[in-house]
Amino acid sequence: MTVDVHQRNAGHDLILFFEDRLLLNGDSPMWSSHQFDDLETFTHARVHVAPLAVQHPPCDAVQLSRVPPALAHIEPMPVRQFLLHQGFDAFILAGRASQLLNWFRSHRFCGSCGAENVLRKQQQLLACQHCEVDYYPRINPCIIVLVTRGDRILLARSVRRGATFFSCLAGFIEPGESAEEAVAREVYEEVGLEIDNIRYVKSQPWPFPSQLMLGFYADYVGGEIVPEAAEIAEAHWYDVNNLPETPAPTISVAGQLIQEYCDAVRASDDQ
Repeated sequence: MTVDVHQRNAGHDLILFFEDRLLLNGDSPMWSSHQFDDLETFTHARVHVAPLAVQHPPCDAVQLSRVPPALAHIEPMPVRQFLLHQGFDAFILAGRASQLLNWFRSHRFCGSCGAENVLRKQQQLLACQHCEVDYYPRINPCIIVLVTRGDRILLARSVRRGATFFSCLAGFIEPGESAEEAVAREVYEEVGLEIDNIRYVKSQPWPFPSQLMLGFYADYVGGEIVPEAAEIAEAHWYDVNNLPETPAPTISVAGQLIQEYCDAVRASDDQ
């Protein structure tokens, strides 16, 4: 058992996980700590989820080693499925809890000396008491970009099994690279196009497992679409009034980039 003792917070709401899946309280991921008398018996790990906004009260993320008998009737739901059903606003706390538990599980031991890490009081970090190395929650910065060409946008379908929708291009930022440089590189690598007028729009945390998506628009300059076979199944230009299946704007920044650009073009055409 790897319960983190000093982070137990009596009275805080709980978000419960079993085998990387959520145990829902109806449609909500939140449980009251007063609903359980012996939860520690079933707890493998527990991490405090500090509030990042007034509307998000503090809670504890709990990784269960087994499901308590009182909850045996509940079918654990994959975290991504909860996002698809409830939308991102309802998902924010559950996503943050999932990300922190993943960090806690994957950094139990120091990568430098192998000693067990401990959680620091009042701080969101794991520390090695042997060599004094600190491990903060990991965040992987990624870019996601909608390439535009007047009233047409570039959309691609991933090679991932089961991928049926079309979306923006995306990729990780490399060491020593700016976000704008990553946008240009990813577009060229994935579809062989040159772009310009790269401009930041908005961001979104994406805890699968720990990305921070930085959303951009970029204008097409030149080149013919040549999909990178290892990443892209197909990519095409689509008229803003004739789009394929795309991500919902209530779920992802990709859907928001697509909807907001298309709405702006349509509004301009109506004037």
